Amino acid sequence: HPRRFLTLFVSFYFLSMRAGAAVAVASAVTVDVASHVESPVAALKQQFSAVEQQIKTAGQVTPGVYSTVKKLQKMVESIIEPAILESHASDQLLVLTVFREIIACDAQYKKFLSGDKAKAQAALKSVKTEWAECGGTVEELKQRYAECLDARDVLVRHNNTICCQEFAVCSSPTGYGDCEVVKLERGFAGCNYKDMTGEECFAQAKALVAPLHGYFSNQDKKYEALRFECAKFTAATKAKVAECAYLQEAVNAKVMQTNEQAEEFNQAAENTEANCRTACADYKECRAKTISAYQKVVGPCETTSSYGGGDCVKNRENDRKSEWEATQTIACLLKHYCTGGKFEEEQVENCKATVDSYHLAVTYPKVPEEMPCEIPDCGRCPGCDECVDRPYYQYETPCYGSPLE
Repeated sequence: HPRRFLTLFVSFYFLSMRAGAAVAVASAVTVDVASHVESPVAALKQQFSAVEQQIKTAGQVTPGVYSTVKKLQKMVESIIEPAILESHASDQLLVLTVFREIIACDAQYKKFLSGDKAKAQAALKSVKTEWAECGGTVEELKQRYAECLDARDVLVRHNNTICCQEFAVCSSPTGYGDCEVVKLERGFAGCNYKDMTGEECFAQAKALVAPLHGYFSNQDKKYEALRFECAKFTAATKAKVAECAYLQEAVNAKVMQTNEQAEEFNQAAENTEANCRTACADYKECRAKTISAYQKVVGPCETTSSYGGGDCVKNRENDRKSEWEATQTIACLLKHYCTGGKFEEEQVENCKATVDSYHLAVTYPKVPEEMPCEIPDCGRCPGCDECVDRPYYQYETPCYGSPLE
């Protein structure tokens, strides 16, 4: 029957791994047969056909034929069977080795997911937590700063009011308090020198001036009280201004820290997304290359002749099974000739019935499903604006000018 059998050179495949890929290296073993035929199996068939014809003609197995039968049995046992089994083992190893390249792609991507990606996302979460806490502190400080500015402005306005009252009580054209000169309704005290003595005129003038003592005393007390209040509010205002300035610096320092963390997060998020895109593209490319190589090695592929063939495992598997079945059928008949000593037509079918090639079936692992590629959207952290002071009423505003209200 038309089958392609082993070639004159029986190929043994030895696998070596180089740069992550399986390389099949073939070495050849020359089979020495009596005649120059296409393959050992073809030589076996040719010689078996001659033996079979001699047995039919002689009606029995002659000593010369028996010697030939033994040689053919030895060819089957020592050359053909080991070659087929070795070829099967080599192809099975080749299939598994190329398949492992696909698994290596999955393993490498899993390593990225559980390693670099997981670490990057954990770092992003940590930075974002710090940014959120920092941002919360910024908002709290801004609120305190705004309250400070409100309190400061109240103090500034009250300070200006009190200090201007002090100025109003005791002022001079120079713009500074000067309480030694006071305008009176009466600028002099008159006296009738004809009717009154000098002592009486002095006593009358003294009586007129005497009430001014109480006036000056009250005015002095009022002035001192206002001066004390002015000094107190001036000190409080200065303290509040300093407190607000300190808060402004604290807010802006925290704003700077928050913005640095936001920039750190945003840059890390961008890098993480880019790394994930690169890893996903590499993984898909790796899968495509290794699956293509696996399918090319496995086959089926185009046959090279009417007898079969083809440079892929499935074609070679079918060829080996055919060669094994043909060889084992001949081996069975040779054994029968040695024991029965004659040709029996029905024995051909009996021998065929005992032959199987299940042990030559190659295992082809199923290609696993591709893992989904997910590019994370890490988001971005916005920055914060610095606090800017607002104009306020200067407590140093001179009251002789036009103080703001």
